Amino acid sequence: MPRHQPSAYLSHTARREGWLALPPCRWVALLIFTLAARHLANPFIATVYVLYMAGIGTCMGSVMTSALRTLADNQQTEGNAILNTLQQFAGAVGTSLSAVVVAQSQTYLAGSQAYTTAVGTQNAFIMLTVFATVIWFSYFKVVK
Repeated sequence: MPRHQPSAYLSHTARREGWLALPPCRWVALLIFTLAARHLANPFIATVYVLYMAGIGTCMGSVMTSALRTLADNQQTEGNAILNTLQQFAGAVGTSLSAVVVAQSQTYLAGSQAYTTAVGTQNAFIMLTVFATVIWFSYFKVVK
């Protein structure tokens, strides 16, 4: 028998820690990358990337801990393995989709390689920002 009622616990945790689903600094960093994609200098990229990674760092441990707390003790190792696998898979899918968007822009747009890459990168950031926004709203819609 599980230690907690998963749905009731998750629902309570989401209300209390809901902002951890996608911290504002992570979404803001994606938005900055999206809006400034064609004008990125190395120091600017590094600064915004630090903001983005701070957002990831503040949420991943908390979200995984919250999810694992809903499982019984004998299920936590499997739950941890599944969460880590899903995280790796999602990262691979996101990287692949972003690479496809950039490659399509390089192939089908007219202009220099630098210009088509910049446009493709901006389109990839737009896609990632839309995905992040959909995930954010889906999280709050599912966990009431």
